[in-house]
This record gives sequence, C-alpha cells and structure tokens, in this order.
Amino acid sequence: MLPLNTRLSKTFRRYLISYIIILLFPLITGIISYQVSMDVAKESSIESSELILNKSKEILEGRITEIDRFTRQLAIYDFNQHLIARLDPKKIDMYSLIETSRFISTYAHSNDFLEDFYIYFNNYDAVLKGGSVYFRADHFYEIYHYNDLSYDQWKKNILEANHQGEILPLSSYTSNKKELSVISYVQSLPFNSFDQPLGTAVVTIDQQQIGVLLEGLSKQYGGWAFVADKEGHPLTMMGIGEVQTKEIVNKLESDTDSSPKIIDNETMLLSIQSDFNGWHYVAGIPKQGLMKKAESIKQITWIVTGSTLVVGILLCLFLAYRDSTPINNLMNVVKDQFGSEPVTHKNEFDFLHGNISKLITNHQSLENELTNQNELLKDSFIKSLLNGEVYSQKGISERAEQLQIFFKGEFGYVGILKINGYGDMENKEIHKELSSSRFIIKRALKELEPTILMTDLHSDKIVFILTFHQEKVSNANHEVKRLINALTQLVEKSYRISVSTYIGKAFKSYQQISRSYYEARQVLDFTFTEINESKISWYQDIVKETRIFYYPIDLELRLINLLRAGETNDIKEILKQIFQENFYEKELSPQIVEQLLEQMKSTLIKAFYSDTYKYSDESKTLIDKVLQIQLNLGIEQVWKRFECIVDEYCSLVNKRKKETNDHSVKLIIELLEENYGDSDLSLYRISEKIGLPEKFVSQLFKEQLGEYLSDYIEKLRITKASELLITTDLTIEEISVKVGYNSAHSFRRAFKRVLNVTPKVYRQATNPNDEGKNI
Repeated sequence: MLPLNTRLSKTFRRYLISYIIILLFPLITGIISYQVSMDVAKESSIESSELILNKSKEILEGRITEIDRFTRQLAIYDFNQHLIARLDPKKIDMYSLIETSRFISTYAHSNDFLEDFYIYFNNYDAVLKGGSVYFRADHFYEIYHYNDLSYDQWKKNILEANHQGEILPLSSYTSNKKELSVISYVQSLPFNSFDQPLGTAVVTIDQQQIGVLLEGLSKQYGGWAFVADKEGHPLTMMGIGEVQTKEIVNKLESDTDSSPKIIDNETMLLSIQSDFNGWHYVAGIPKQGLMKKAESIKQITWIVTGSTLVVGILLCLFLAYRDSTPINNLMNVVKDQFGSEPVTHKNEFDFLHGNISKLITNHQSLENELTNQNELLKDSFIKSLLNGEVYSQKGISERAEQLQIFFKGEFGYVGILKINGYGDMENKEIHKELSSSRFIIKRALKELEPTILMTDLHSDKIVFILTFHQEKVSNANHEVKRLINALTQLVEKSYRISVSTYIGKAFKSYQQISRSYYEARQVLDFTFTEINESKISWYQDIVKETRIFYYPIDLELRLINLLRAGETNDIKEILKQIFQENFYEKELSPQIVEQLLEQMKSTLIKAFYSDTYKYSDESKTLIDKVLQIQLNLGIEQVWKRFECIVDEYCSLVNKRKKETNDHSVKLIIELLEENYGDSDLSLYRISEKIGLPEKFVSQLFKEQLGEYLSDYIEKLRITKASELLITTDLTIEEISVKVGYNSAHSFRRAFKRVLNVTPKVYRQATNPNDEGKNI
C-alpha cells in the first residue's frame, strides 16, 4: 500500500475519478448541442422573423390608427364656414383658408406617415396642403398627381367620390417632380357624409416608409418580405415582385394552416394576417439563412468541447493533487495527535469524522462564547444609556426588547457601587482580586433583584440601573435602601468585601438615565469614604453643599442637536431641568450663576451659527436677542427669554424643513407622473432619483399626503387607465402595459380594487357603443 503522502494515494485517485466524471458532462452536452443546433437555429430564426413581422404589424397599425384619428379630427373640425360656403369668388375668405391650412399642417408633426396630405373643398374647387392653398384643383394636379389617373379620373374617383377611411392600393405617384410609389388613405368630409361629400382629406404614404419596417429581414437573412391588403394588393415589397406577391396571398387565403411552410424547396414562408384591417404580412427566409446560425453554433460547440477536454484533464490532475494533499497532511496530524490508524476505518473521511467529532465534543466552550456575545451587546447598550447616546424613548424600548432587557417601568435610579480598600493600587494580583469581587457583587445583586442592569466602571466600580413599577414609585427610595443594605451585609459577611454606594436623583424616563448617572458620578467625586466604610450617599444630600452649577457636556450637546432638529417641547424640558437643578435645588453665588448663564448663551449661539443659517438675517437677529439676556432681568424672566428665543428658532427650522419637504414631495409627484408607466417603478428607484433615503421618502410622503406611496402609484395608474379606456380603442392588455402593469390579470385586480368595477364594465358604462368590442 502506498504511503498517504504520495501523489497516487487513495484520496488522490478518488478525487481524480470524481473530477473526470464531472468533466464528461461538457462532452455529452456538446454532442447534444450539435444534434439540436439545427432545430434551435431554425426556431430562433423563425421566432426572430415573426417578431419582426409582428413588430412591423404593430407599428404600421399604430400609424394607420393615428392617421385615422387625424382624419377624424379633421372630420369634426369646424370646416362648416368653408364646406358650405357659396361659390361667389368675391365671398371667398382667402385669409381664413390660408390660416386653416397652416393650422391643420401642424397635425402632421406627430407621424411621419402624415408628411404628405391635402384637403379638397368641393365648393371652392380648392386644395389645402402644407400651409398653402391651391385655388384651382388643376394647378395642384400639375404638381401632385397619380401617374395612372387623369385629372378627371382623379377628381371623380378620389375627390368627389364617397370614402370612409378607405386605403387605396400601391400606385405610381408624382410629388413635386419626384416619382414615388404610394398608398393613399382617403376620408370624405364631413364625417359620415354618405350622399354627397363636401370635401375630401387624402393622405399619401410613401412605400419606402413602410418598407423600412421590413428591412431587418432582408438584412439579417437575405430574404424577402411584403405587406398586402386583404384583397391581395401589395402595399410595400422588399426583394419580391408584384405578381409573386399576389400568388402567395392566394395560396395563404386557400390554406388555413398559419404555421411556417417551405416553398420552392428552399424558402421558409412566414405569414401574419392582421385582425385590425385584414392585411397580410409575409416574409420568406432562404435555407442558407437558416443554416448560417447553426453552422456557427456547431463550430463553437466543437471548439469549446475540445478545449474543455484538454484543459479539463490537466485541471483535474492539478485539483486532485491540490485537494488530496491537505487531507493527507491532516490525516497525518490527527494520527499523530490521537494515535489512531486510518486502516481501522472504512475510509479516510470516516477516520477524520470520528476524530474531529471528539474535538467538538471536548470543546463545548465555543457555544458559550457565542452566548457571551449577547452579553457584550447588552453591556454596550447599558453604556450608551448612561452616556446619553440614545435619545428616542421609543428607540430605547425597541432596542431593549431586542436584547431581551426588561424594564419594570420608566421610573428608577442610577447608582455606582465602589469596592473599598484598593485606592489607586495597580498590579496583576489586584486586578484579579477586583475582577472576582465584581463578579461576586453582580451575582449577589442579580439574586436580590433579577431585573437590575449592571456594567463595570473601571476595575473597582459597578454602575447599576434599577427600575420600578408605577405603583411602587412612592416607595422606591426605601426599596433602594433595602436592596443596597442587603447587598452590603451579604458581601461583607460572606466575602469581607466593603462596598460604598453613590446614587443620583430618580429618573422619570429612559432619556433621563444619563442625567441620573452624571449625578451619581458627582456624588462619587464629592464624597470622601474611609477605606473600609460601607455607606450610601445620595445626590440630594450633597446637592446643597456644592456650589458648582449643573450643566454637563452631554446635556449641552443634546440641547444643540434638538435645537437644530427644531424639537421645541424637548428643548423646553431640558431648560426646565437646568433651571430647577441650579436655581431651586442649589444655592449658587451670583458669579457662578453668571458663568452658567454665559455657557447657556454660548450653547444657543453655537446652535444658531449652523451651516444652514450662518449668514441669514434671522440667525443674526436671534443671536442679538441672546446677547441681550442679562442676569439683572431676574431668573424667571431669563427663563422666559430663553424659551421665546427657542420658539423663534424652532419655528424657523420647522418652516425651512417644511419647505424642503414640500419641494421633495413635489419632485416625487412629478417623477411619478413621468414614470407611472414603468413596471419596474419602486421605492428604491424613486429614492435613488430623488436622492433621499427610502425610509425617509416613504414616511415623508405618508405625512404630507396622508397615504402610502404604493397606494398613490396604484391610484395614479388606474386614473390614467380609466382615461385610456374612454378615449382610446386600446385593448385591456395594451392599456395594462401602458400604465405599468406586468400582466392584464394584475391590472384587472387593481382596477376592481380602486374603482370597484372591472375595466370592461367601466368602458361599457362610459361608452355604450363599445359593448361589442373585443376588449
């Protein structure tokens, strides 16, 4: 048996065989690809050609619909003054005719099929074309005429005959000395004038404009294509003669099978007949065109398959060696560690599995480490509460619930437990002893009060947060004393640990926890404790002994942030807290009061001197008002002045914020009006274009308009769809795509949800004449 570290080890051979089996799949795939390449290429070419035919049909029908709509607009245009005017030349309003011609010519800009049209007035024997008026029809005929019709035939068969949206077959036509082949769309005026039309609108469409739609077929496959009307008359031809087109149309009429056919043993015949007007869209693809893509697929398949085999075999050898070597090395390490032999196992993997399982069983501490991660997150959250880094009451509650931290209520105390007897001593043994003491104290506290929150402060201090139910608020002070006394007696009696406690004033909301902690720190810094003296020190007991004002830096920063956010009520609460702490609970000297006042004025000026309002007149005015506040006004008056200035500044901030929000909502609505037809329109796309966060856009829209953004988009789309149902002949499927729905089914459900009626019933109710339409 070969050694494990040789290149031909059992593991190496197993890997190599596995990789070679995997490598066989590209070869099998190549053979299958070669067999199906012909069918795939044929189907691909047919689908591509049918797609071009369908697209050409949709575009052409759309253009014809626009022409029909154009002539309908002409038919309902107020021509009465010209159509029924008398023949007296003196009463012809030439200026009005010219203005009418110019006005009507502007309609042609929306459709290149309308570039060449004219209108004939029977009573004037005049023709309007391109902003000009020909007061004699024979003058117009000299420049624009059908080559196979005389003037009299043209006038009798086209201008004076009755035509209701009739399309004339392909004819030779002269347009200002330019020879063209055109089809003509003719509409008598006024609309539905069945007896004697008073005028005629004629649109001539150049065959080349239609033929452009079919150029892709001849360019891609070298084939031919044509469009013929339902009588078989050609409307446009590419690479085929008129006689052949009529023969092919006759064959199609007699054959009801619409699937592709082979004609002349070498050409694939594709045809589509329009449900709109009965026109035939026909294309022929030569066999060599079909085979071209298949040949390229075949060559690529063999090249890729051969290259894959050569490179794959080399890669298999490399990967088998690379992957087997670490396993062989690992087996040697495990064998040396555990003294076990792989021959006693079924295979190398069983050998590794058995021994690694022993490692996992012997190291369950990994799972404990994961549990400790949650404790670290809890500790980080407690520290953020103490430092005032979390400002929102709701945010604190949600974060606590996420970390499975449960407060009894919003009322409570923050205190600091200090382990006595160590002073400033620092060494390894002291740290170990302090660590053990902290562990004992925290465990004892948890046993006495399971809901208490704790975190370490340096090596000899523990900060705790104790909360109470609402019904126990009045007795909370006594409960704190009882808990601390029980803790002190327990750790001192059992472990000879002396603990001093420093407690701040009670907090009444989670946002005041940082204030209570700051007060506890003040008690700690102010109170002197003997080495082994266990005592409880309260902030209330020392507050009147100190002459230093209460205005911590975290409170100042919070005040600045709230000012810039325009939160008037929260700012007034902080001002109330500052004034009560300093002027009702302390006896400060005038000099200290003056320093506090200057610091508070400095805080307001910092907030007012932001980037947004740095050079504004309002900011300068407010700063002047702040500078005018003096202590001689009296504490109550100073307090009121501060609150008035805060009201003015917050009003300014909220006004600017509202203007910004109104502008943002306006941009959102404009964006929705422009893009409601985009089926990929989403909150992410909207926020990306507006340049604002998704959550902000959603919340802002709801606050400003009172409805969710998704509901607004749905109502907008349904409103646009209801207009299309009334004003157009588009099908339900076409309208659903136009207004941004991926399917007609989802559109119908949304329509019913918004208007409480289906699109079909809505269209029939608003236009009873459309009941028989296929919608």
